[in-house]
Amino acid sequence: MKRFKLQASSKRESGQVLLIAVMLLAVTLTIVLSITFSSRTDTQITKLEEENQKALAAAEAGIEAALKTAGTVNIGQAGTGGILPNSGFSGTASVSTNPSDTKFTTPILQKDEQYTFYMGVYTAPSTIGPSDGENLEICFASSNQSTKSAIEITVVKGTSPNYTLRRFVIDPDDRISESDQGLACSNTAFYKGTTIDGSLIGEDTKLVIVRMLYSSSKVFFSRNSPDLPSQGKFVSSEATSDTGVSKKVQLFQSYPQLPADFFVTGF
Repeated sequence: MKRFKLQASSKRESGQVLLIAVMLLAVTLTIVLSITFSSRTDTQITKLEEENQKALAAAEAGIEAALKTAGTVNIGQAGTGGILPNSGFSGTASVSTNPSDTKFTTPILQKDEQYTFYMGVYTAPSTIGPSDGENLEICFASSNQSTKSAIEITVVKGTSPNYTLRRFVIDPDDRISESDQGLACSNTAFYKGTTIDGSLIGEDTKLVIVRMLYSSSKVFFSRNSPDLPSQGKFVSSEATSDTGVSKKVQLFQSYPQLPADFFVTGF
């Protein structure tokens, strides 16, 4: 009986050892599979990031080439006249004037920066056509600014060399003497605005220069009709890899901007 009990105990212990071994093997296999999966995932992510960077670089190369030719270029493959043959990328880049519209919004202007807005058709290097003599709305700032922006507007009229200047200051918080607090803007994305009367603009206004004071803001220009003159070139480039990764880059290049200190007034 004792021998039988010892044998039964031995069998149970052997079974437990086998079970533990199987469990350890399963855990080890799970860890190995997890590491392998993680490694493959990391590799795939790294390759995708590399493809994204290459696609972005190809699209940016398209932007540069399109600006040089002032037209449409093919990023393309070998044999198609592409700028990056045998690169594994395809696509096009093109340059056009900014779309015709009765509205135009500038990029963000930082404090003391200014934007030169063309009131007639610009022909390089220095010709500006006649203005249309229509009312022009100019808006700026937002209602949630902790420090409200103000703007100085300079209207440049006449013909060379006999230009005349008219200045207006719009300050919603009335910090500048002899300034106007402005009116509500037709575009609710902007806090305040003003309208330059068409009789002042006439047919000989060349530029309207807006300088940003106190804090940063975009500037919104608008009129009922006709469309505003083009303010620059719009460049778009898209590159797609053989694996389907695509990047699109868009750029607005304004017409020449006067230096920020050209018509500076101290406040």
